[in-house]
Amino acid sequence: MKVFQFHLQKVLDVKEKEKEQAEWAFGKSVQRKNEEEWKLGKLEGLREQATGMLHSAQSQSQTVSISRLMEIARYRESVDRSISRQKATLYGCEQEVERCQRRLTEQMKETQLWQKLRDKAQGQYLEALKQREQKEMDEIGTQLYLRKSN
Repeated sequence: MKVFQFHLQKVLDVKEKEKEQAEWAFGKSVQRKNEEEWKLGKLEGLREQATGMLHSAQSQSQTVSISRLMEIARYRESVDRSISRQKATLYGCEQEVERCQRRLTEQMKETQLWQKLRDKAQGQYLEALKQREQKEMDEIGTQLYLRKSN
């Protein structure tokens, strides 16, 4: 009995490899986005600290110099700029995640299409094999009948 071989197996293998690469790229983009979200959270925590320090220093206006107040305010502005840059970076990461997700979805659909083609071809092969076996069985039955009737 001949074993089923899909004549487009190499194409299917390439599509499956592309799907794996798309999965890997999607995972990396999600990981990077999570890291950038964590960085943003850290920066927002620093901003809260700076704001707390500024309010604390302002409430003790008699004991804190103006230069110290300005230093804290500059630090908070620096953190604000870092937060703005980090938000832009995070937005870029979100766009990358969406792009990778679209690519992954496309690759999954393509792979599924090729797998369905393989399954259909295998079904046709098995049906043809079944018909061939049935034809052989019918022939054997006919031969036995002819021998018994003679």
